[in-house]
Amino acid sequence: MALVPIVSSARALSVICKQWQRKYGRLPDAVVLEGPESGGHQGFSPEQCVDPAFTIENLLPSVLAERDNWGDFPVLVAGGVWDRADIMRFLALGASGVQMGTRFIGTFECDAHPNFKETILKAEADDIVLMKSPVGMPARGVRTALQSRMEEGTAPQIRCVSQCLTPCGHGKGAMEVGYCIADRLADAWHGDRESGLFFSGSNGARLKDMMSVHDLIEELTQDPGLQGR
Repeated sequence: MALVPIVSSARALSVICKQWQRKYGRLPDAVVLEGPESGGHQGFSPEQCVDPAFTIENLLPSVLAERDNWGDFPVLVAGGVWDRADIMRFLALGASGVQMGTRFIGTFECDAHPNFKETILKAEADDIVLMKSPVGMPARGVRTALQSRMEEGTAPQIRCVSQCLTPCGHGKGAMEVGYCIADRLADAWHGDRESGLFFSGSNGARLKDMMSVHDLIEELTQDPGLQGR
């Protein structure tokens, strides 16, 4: 089994390598450097998420240098990767590859609920925002009816059926921000537009039309007919 942790800095990679090497005699098979343009939870403060110093382009050199201290395993980048131009740019900067999530929401084969897909496809740039999360980190998603209901005081009751130990602390974090993330993510999975929490990367607003995975891969690789597979 390949072990591929996600990190947000060279320091995080250093801690992982030191701990894994000491405890298990094992290093990552690869590592994903996820920048602050990704969907969902961010490994950065809200201020860092908008600070140019924390873009993937600026974080990658130090992560590559730290990787070199431990071996030659691949470093993949994620967060805001949209098209082939982005892929080629990061490869030129030393990345071994990329991880893409949001772009594939707009594919027929994506198993997200149709309402989830429609929520992302209808979102405008101003709708995709950073929001507070019970886990204590900023999260990027689409501002929907859930946020409005929280402001109006009509959001779903926090029941804490999941009983998360950490970092929410059996509902304490949920009470502080006004929603249970486990329940609201489950609602999004079921396509509930009224109470669902719909995560998206910063490029979500660029999704306007559905396409097949085949056509998307063909576009990203510029390999007509995928003859190079």
